Amino acid sequence: MKKIFVSHSGLQHSHQFAWALHERGLLQEFWSGVPVLSVGEALPLWATASYTQRIKMVGIPPELRRHPIAFQGLLRAGAFLPSAFSRSDYAHRIFHFYDWWVAKHIPRLNPKVVVAYENSAYHTFRAAKAIGARCILDASSLHHSIVERLISVKETPYLSEINRHKDEEIALADIILTCSTLAAESYLDANIPAHKVQSMLLGATLPANVVGWNSHIKPLHFIFAGGIRHLKGIDIILAAFKRLHAELLPYQLSFVGGEGEPGWIEKIAKIPAATYYPSVAQADLFKKLAQADCLLLPSRFDSFGMVVPEAMACGTPAIVSAQVGAKAMIEQFPGSGWIIEPDEDALYRCVKAHIQNRASLFSARTSALEAAQHFTWQAYRDRVGVFIENWIKE
Repeated sequence: MKKIFVSHSGLQHSHQFAWALHERGLLQEFWSGVPVLSVGEALPLWATASYTQRIKMVGIPPELRRHPIAFQGLLRAGAFLPSAFSRSDYAHRIFHFYDWWVAKHIPRLNPKVVVAYENSAYHTFRAAKAIGARCILDASSLHHSIVERLISVKETPYLSEINRHKDEEIALADIILTCSTLAAESYLDANIPAHKVQSMLLGATLPANVVGWNSHIKPLHFIFAGGIRHLKGIDIILAAFKRLHAELLPYQLSFVGGEGEPGWIEKIAKIPAATYYPSVAQADLFKKLAQADCLLLPSRFDSFGMVVPEAMACGTPAIVSAQVGAKAMIEQFPGSGWIIEPDEDALYRCVKAHIQNRASLFSARTSALEAAQHFTWQAYRDRVGVFIENWIKE
């Protein structure tokens, strides 16, 4: 039954979902704003070097794909808005425009099942319901009401409309797939019926080869990789390592990623033995993760945290907060890392314990490698493919 339509205004992990459906003969079409390629397919002539890094390889043939890149162009145009305008509001307006545009094609496509993503599913789901199709919402984050409890969400002119769309998407969905049990629990806490919510842990790309790691007596090397933002707990890391330095405890500290908010790079520069690297290609990121001794991700909330399985695939164990969805990996493989509360004291105590007993950190590498093998993209496609097949039969 090739009657499942998948649509995403950008990409996220939608290509892996669509690929899982194609592997089972279930995919009707896959539309995404960011193009993907199959083996032997040439890069688009317009693709710049920076854009090429975003293009993923999949096993979905071109005839089952459509990539309306005009919406990505509109998103990029938001960078030229005056500073008084909310770029978040602008981006969500483009997501909603994409959603409206896709909805116009639903009657012609006539799918039996529609898979759409948070912020670009409302109009699509309404059109799907009008023709009797079932709707799957693949939600990449926590329920918005729970996010507002965890962090301060800036009020903007369009925020109420954004949340209205999210609530309507949830109401229209026959089932909601979340990236982790943590995210699933946020929907249950928001009083979404349990029969509509299903956790579906993501996967990660494993490195083809990485520089070998060896036991050493140098200062332990801790690394953070991701957007340099308050949400990710950058302030927690800086405060904890400032205390460690004051106690003359040795360490190396690296930050890899784009500066999501101004001022962090200057603050990182003030921490002894800390180094900042801008965003790097994935192959280079794998090298940095492999050469580190421990990943740090003390996020205030993170629906999954893709860097955790990526680090573990390099043999690097992780210290994550209880608000990171990928903590499920450590729960399933307890020796692969440590779960802490997202606060300075918890991170300080955990890191200090490992500096004083480095053998515990080194021995965790074996468990980290084992955990990563259970969280590949192939494993994700197997999980989601089996679930969708059974759900259709029901």
